[in-house]
Amino acid sequence: MEIREDIVKAAAHVFSRDGYQRATLEDVAQLVGIKKGSLYHHISSKEDLLFAIHDRLADELIANTRAALQGAETPADRLRRIMRVSMRLIAEHQEEVTVFLHERHTLTSERWQAVVAKRDEYEQIVAGVLAEGIEAGVFRPLPVRASTLGILGMINWGYQWFRPDGPLSADEIADLFTDIVLDGVRRRDSAGGKE
Repeated sequence: MEIREDIVKAAAHVFSRDGYQRATLEDVAQLVGIKKGSLYHHISSKEDLLFAIHDRLADELIANTRAALQGAETPADRLRRIMRVSMRLIAEHQEEVTVFLHERHTLTSERWQAVVAKRDEYEQIVAGVLAEGIEAGVFRPLPVRASTLGILGMINWGYQWFRPDGPLSADEIADLFTDIVLDGVRRRDSAGGKE
């Protein structure tokens, strides 16, 4: 199974660098150090690799998010943990995230629907935390769907500019983003200040 992991990782690199349409399986095979024909012992098509990148990334994001939420006591803490998981995923899998965000519409209908279902599941986790915060009275009653998409947009764009050797770590960026979001959604007292 290790060779398949190497193939998927190499495909993420090649697809991220060249784009899915221009990428070739020959480039993937060369990066792994095998002949192109040997790829077909592990995959059946180029789209199999594209789907594997999407599927694994979505599974990891959902699993890591659910694990991180265990023991989080407040909606604000849960939101911070979601942001950290997301930024860490970008930091650790920047090529895969690039492919996920750029090439998802290239998948055929059935596979695209599987990715959409996982994307929706993740969005529901985030939306649930926001709704919980509103219900508890710690977040302002803002539209949950729009707030969810805004938060995810803020995080997702990090794949474009985040660098592991940059001035801020993934956790520092996640905390910064969380503070920005919380200052926007936190309920204000009647005098107009923060609670």
